[in-house]
Amino acid sequence: MTEEEFKEMRKRVQWLLTIPALLILCVIYNTVHYPPSFELKKFYIPALDKSLNSSKDATIAFDITLKKFSIPVLQSFNSPDVYYDPINVTFYDSPSQDHSIANFTVPEFDLIKDEIEYWGMVNTTGLDLDGAKREISANGFKVFRVGLETSVTYNYYNFWKTKRYGYREGVDVKIGDTGAAAKFGNNFVGIRALLMFNFMVLVFLSSY
Repeated sequence: MTEEEFKEMRKRVQWLLTIPALLILCVIYNTVHYPPSFELKKFYIPALDKSLNSSKDATIAFDITLKKFSIPVLQSFNSPDVYYDPINVTFYDSPSQDHSIANFTVPEFDLIKDEIEYWGMVNTTGLDLDGAKREISANGFKVFRVGLETSVTYNYYNFWKTKRYGYREGVDVKIGDTGAAAKFGNNFVGIRALLMFNFMVLVFLSSY
């Protein structure tokens, strides 16, 4: 066998291996338990908005979206339904999470669609508004934190349900003198799942 014939045969073998390898990746995507994705879209404290005459309105308006984790290249494949136990959402007046100022609970539910959105307002307790205003005046912002804690169960085609997996995440929120979030920290995204998928792709490509 000549060198050219050997190279041609190697190319054919690689192409033959590509299809089953991609199928394996798709199967893994549909069976590995990817963590859910939480995104904080709104965080607003009217009492810290200098344009309003509401210095005593110590409420927090929020908007949170819960999503199934998905990989764009594989979105045509159905992901499992996600059952959420009650989701405890806690608001803190600093990233250290030493002092909570508000909390609320999202009732348990099944996430069948790709995402669901929750929004509303909660009353704060123990929020030092004067101290927050001084910090905003001195630094241009004050950092709050929002934490979520829940457990999830995955339902695969109404055929197989997994055990419960605990899940806890948090995000820092910078509030300026408008009372609204000037900049979010890292949103609640299934980063580990994305890294896992990228690692599998790199391993697959490195085999050629």
